[in-house]
Amino acid sequence: MSEKDKLPAAEPDPALDWAKLWQAMPESSNRMVEAWSGSMAPFMLARLSEKPAGFGDGNELSAAIERMAQGPRLADVWDIDRKMTLAFGAWIEMRQRLASYNAVAAAPWTEASKRFRETMSAIGTGATPPPDWREAFAKWSEISNEELIPNQRTDGFLQAQKELLQAGLQLRSRQDDVAEAASMMVGLSTRKDFDDVTKQLTELRREVRALSRQMRDQKTEAAR
Repeated sequence: MSEKDKLPAAEPDPALDWAKLWQAMPESSNRMVEAWSGSMAPFMLARLSEKPAGFGDGNELSAAIERMAQGPRLADVWDIDRKMTLAFGAWIEMRQRLASYNAVAAAPWTEASKRFRETMSAIGTGATPPPDWREAFAKWSEISNEELIPNQRTDGFLQAQKELLQAGLQLRSRQDDVAEAASMMVGLSTRKDFDDVTKQLTELRREVRALSRQMRDQKTEAAR
């Protein structure tokens, strides 16, 4: 063995490593800025800042996002970016439908509270003693049912409930698409993979039960 081979290996210099890291940071920052500028996030944040109170007056933002995300898929647009954009549009649609549903559902509660206060005030001003909590609760149940049940049968309530349910299902579907795309990017099993495995396991169990019944019937016939 030569004298050169006997020399210990040089230890890494921490200062040199830090210097290399600082030199690489501007390049990494530039790549992040380019990725942000090329994505759809700046457009969405700009439109959101224009209407910070929400988008209850119309579906122009969610519709624009839907059209933009469903457009031609260029090579420089990530699939995960498109799916996140669709999920953002579905979330805006969900907020709008929830606001409409709350407006329709809150009307009978407001009327029931008004009638209950008027009833309690009329009872308390008379010569009769004020009702106890059981009588007050029974009166509130009667008034609220008179207001809520007819409202829940109106076309406006049913339409708002239907649109809210559809928006919730659409948002859930978009979220599943984002989760599946993110799992594929990092090499993890997706929900579809688990569904396929579950389906195969269910079919295998069904076949095993059928074979078990067939063998049991054959043993029964042989024993006769």
